[in-house]
Amino acid sequence: MNASDRSSSVLREHFEEHRTKLSRSELAVAEHLVRMPIDVLIFRSAEEIAAETGTSDATVIRTAKRLGFSGLPELKRVSGRVMARTISTSERLEQRFRATGDDLEKVAGQMFATAREVLTSTEEQVDGAMLAAAISFVEGADTVWCIGLGTAEVEARHCAIALSRAGVRTRCTGASGFTLANELIDLRPADVIVMFHAVRETAAFKLVVRQVRDIGCKVILVCGVQLRARYADEVSAVLTCIGSPSKLASWSIGAIVMADLLAYGVAVRNQQQATDAKKRLAELRDQALGND
Repeated sequence: MNASDRSSSVLREHFEEHRTKLSRSELAVAEHLVRMPIDVLIFRSAEEIAAETGTSDATVIRTAKRLGFSGLPELKRVSGRVMARTISTSERLEQRFRATGDDLEKVAGQMFATAREVLTSTEEQVDGAMLAAAISFVEGADTVWCIGLGTAEVEARHCAIALSRAGVRTRCTGASGFTLANELIDLRPADVIVMFHAVRETAAFKLVVRQVRDIGCKVILVCGVQLRARYADEVSAVLTCIGSPSKLASWSIGAIVMADLLAYGVAVRNQQQATDAKKRLAELRDQALGND
């Protein structure tokens, strides 16, 4: 059995469990999804599936939910996990090339559609109470450390800049190994960590979690669904961002918006502080340009 077959078996199990609940049009969509190779399915939008089944995109989305998923993005993501674990990154890239073709106008449409899917899926994961708690932790921090592990340094730096413009004292690092260990020496109990990491547990990730536990400072984890499931009880707050199994749009899109939510939430609650920080920034910019 190849990776695509194994991945599809996850969807087939959901189909067998829920098929009696489906209407005629939903059944047509579900049977089409089950027959579709997973390396094709993960690139299909709701609109494309609707066109192939003679239904509507609303029917496609409703079918995914009837099958026990939060929507089409989760259906694709869960179905594709086996493939992600068993197929090399180079093979996945070749699959992407085959799926998208080389018509750049068409590719652009697919990428924008996937980006919208990533944002919609991330929005669905927002827990208002959790977000409010995370904002409160940042408000009470002496220093907020924005740490980007793996490829997430850009998201961490964006968060640090946004928070500093809201008047929050921040530090930012994308370091790993000995350099990361050296930086963590400066952590204090009154500090808060905002840690960006999408998927896998790494040595650096475990080091930060252990260090935080030993010191007693709070950590806000910005991550994907798998790390959330593993670490929800070990950190102070989790803000979940959803990626795309097709990789046509980055997990970073949702993470950047989540960072902006965090910073703007602090600014709204501390408007004078944020206004003063903006004024100070404007003054520094003028001085840097020689306009003083």
